[in-house]
Amino acid sequence: MLKIYGPARSRSSRALWMAEECGIPFEHEDLTRYPTMPEKSAAVREINPIGKIPVLVDGDFVLSESMAINLYLARKHGRHLWPSGEQDQAKILQWSFFAVTELDPPLVELMVERTFRKEGERNAANEQKHAESVKRPLGVLEGHLADQPWLVGPGFTVADLNVASVLTMAAGAKQELTDYPHLLAWLKRCQDRPAYRKATTPKA
Repeated sequence: MLKIYGPARSRSSRALWMAEECGIPFEHEDLTRYPTMPEKSAAVREINPIGKIPVLVDGDFVLSESMAINLYLARKHGRHLWPSGEQDQAKILQWSFFAVTELDPPLVELMVERTFRKEGERNAANEQKHAESVKRPLGVLEGHLADQPWLVGPGFTVADLNVASVLTMAAGAKQELTDYPHLLAWLKRCQDRPAYRKATTPKA
């Protein structure tokens, strides 16, 4: 059985959402049984030498990096999420890389400045820099989604999942999205999916 390592409130949520979309059985090791961060890191390093999550274990196969995990799961278990044409497959890769190179870095920096740092500790220049830099990728998505409901082809794919999973950080980054109505509508469609709700609903 597949096993996914990492807390649900982390980048591991991307892999958990993907596994739910694929409808496959899996175990989730959220690491909460390890009381301290050094213990958590040591447990992860046993399977991933770099010590970062998420990590996927599929039998003897071990894979890290959330986007790689999701693309692997889509190709192996979620054929409805992975198009058959080579050009559409290339677009899946394009949007997935776009998410981690264009969206993730500025959103993380904004989250640090606006959420994690205390008011008097903020780096105003860093905040302004990334508040400006995130506008371009958000604008690209807004334009792309203005005349189509999904990123690649006529239906929801792993591209939508990967990009939407990064954009969930917008709330923590206190990044307003009201200037991007098509993007907001698309994000709502993604987050209204039963698999997303199941993956992000705290377990009793």
